[in-house]
Amino acid sequence: MSATEPTAPPPQLTNEEHEARRAEGVKMSQETKDRFAHEDVPFGSHPRQRMDLFFPEGEAKGPTLVFLHGGGFRAGDPGSVSYHGYHYLESGAIFAAMGYRLLPDAKVEDAADDIEAGLTALAERVADHGGDPEQIYLSGHSAGAILAASVGLRPSSAIPADLVKGLVLISGMYQAENSDPERYNPGSARHVSRLIDHVEHIPGHTIVVAGDHDFPACLPDATALTELLRARGGSVEMFVEPDADHFAANRSFVAASGPVHDATITMMKLS
Repeated sequence: MSATEPTAPPPQLTNEEHEARRAEGVKMSQETKDRFAHEDVPFGSHPRQRMDLFFPEGEAKGPTLVFLHGGGFRAGDPGSVSYHGYHYLESGAIFAAMGYRLLPDAKVEDAADDIEAGLTALAERVADHGGDPEQIYLSGHSAGAILAASVGLRPSSAIPADLVKGLVLISGMYQAENSDPERYNPGSARHVSRLIDHVEHIPGHTIVVAGDHDFPACLPDATALTELLRARGGSVEMFVEPDADHFAANRSFVAASGPVHDATITMMKLS
């Protein structure tokens, strides 16, 4: 079996197992909120245009890590994914769990616009808390990874092209045909048929992750994006999370140590 091919999928999780995973994420997110100072930061008039901004216990070391939740562009919220920042906060980073508008209120392109608006607000704010607006890193899972890639690899004129210094993309899909009119707006200036065919900017470093039991497209798409960035001269690492379905592919990213965590710490120059 090729390393770029998923293994046979594990048994499907039951609704109860999915709910147990979500409940655990909410619990860990509350533990993050209980330990670290944080504030709610709106960056638009819609209630989903907001972020939970967290600060390390000691002096911030400069970098800020932003995480975008998944949910198929129809679900999810920042409040349930704050735990992704726990160990990066321990290392001295500022952390933001950032929201965005969802279907059917807004199309995918609008959500990407929201992320850029949030990043602009973040860059204006982190310096007040010891952060460096020149050290912003963007991460996401599933739909969040697609949005992170859209913004990091195809920034619009609304933000500086190099605002995002690095990416962590977990279980995204980058080769899909973006043709469903219920999800995409072909009239948007940022609409493209396939993201992988329209990469316009290479960040300083990119980390690409997929689970070995991930959704069928995720591992091939991670491999294709990694190969494209390398061919374009980009600095990129790819990790396959072992024994991980789509919803566990973030395991090493959120751990206190592990390949993806350690690579992210190194990317942000926190080690």
